[in-house]
Amino acid sequence: MIKGKNSNKTVLLRADIDGLPIKDESKFEIKSEREGYMHACGHDIHATCLLGAAKDELNGNVKLVFQPAEEGIGGALPMIEDGILENPHVDAAFALHVEPLEKTGNIQIKDGSIMASPDDFKIVVHGVGGHASAPEKCVNPVTIGTAIITEFEKLNATVLKDKPCVMTVCYFNGGTCNNAIPQTAEIMGTARSLDNETREMLIELLDKTAHETAKKHGTTIDFTFNKLFPPVANNSEMNDVIRNSAKKLTCINEVVTLDKPAMAGDDFSYFGENVPSAYFKLGVGNVEKGAVYPIHSPKFIADEDALPIGSAILSQTAVDYLDTYNN
Repeated sequence: MIKGKNSNKTVLLRADIDGLPIKDESKFEIKSEREGYMHACGHDIHATCLLGAAKDELNGNVKLVFQPAEEGIGGALPMIEDGILENPHVDAAFALHVEPLEKTGNIQIKDGSIMASPDDFKIVVHGVGGHASAPEKCVNPVTIGTAIITEFEKLNATVLKDKPCVMTVCYFNGGTCNNAIPQTAEIMGTARSLDNETREMLIELLDKTAHETAKKHGTTIDFTFNKLFPPVANNSEMNDVIRNSAKKLTCINEVVTLDKPAMAGDDFSYFGENVPSAYFKLGVGNVEKGAVYPIHSPKFIADEDALPIGSAILSQTAVDYLDTYNN
């Protein structure tokens, strides 16, 4: 918490801090000390930029928030429920995320939805197990699971093709050996959307398709859809604060306006549901330094020249917001 000379307004700057369970295969000289884990999403960059943004002589208050679990279980909502937006009350929130496919010196911004709801689903296919030599006496959940996945891919090619969503099967598991038909098989995946109407449509469509396919093959399924976070939707006024702040910084070459949102998710959306907020991307790509791999790649590295740029834009945005909205 940084207390300014004028306490009428408070701005929140968030950095997510988690690593990922990915083996580090990058050529970067500094690697994680924990085998099998790495900062493959650049959250160490986010934390460093936020620390660099700390400064005094502000025309208001700034809360620097180091948030865990922006994916998966989610960390924003528990922090909000625990009072992070109060004492003093937060009036606006900003966050950045690295983008290795954007050049260092650039930032990316978008009005409206910039990230999706990262929901997931699980299907348990019930079969009748038995010896692989007598499939006619069994109901093979592996075969039926394959049929369900095939029907899902048909949905991707037809119904969902032009919708603001993406559905991907990422896990299929059934059986323990090569000569026994299993009792069950499991399918898991993600279903991401940019608005609540599409979200509800996805739930109904996947549920119906999976159940009808299973019924056609003489069996049943359990279908579970796990709603995670809302889409990240930027406030246009807060985006304008970032744009105007970027114009003041010689270290920023270009503010790139995105045409389409990313279908990844981030629970920063909960901050946006409570206060005017904006989320933008910090370019960390540099071909000469090998910073060319996408986030979540085991070869991911970020151009560290982006660190002072990230700190500068966070600082300038906080200063400009407080100067503008405290007057």
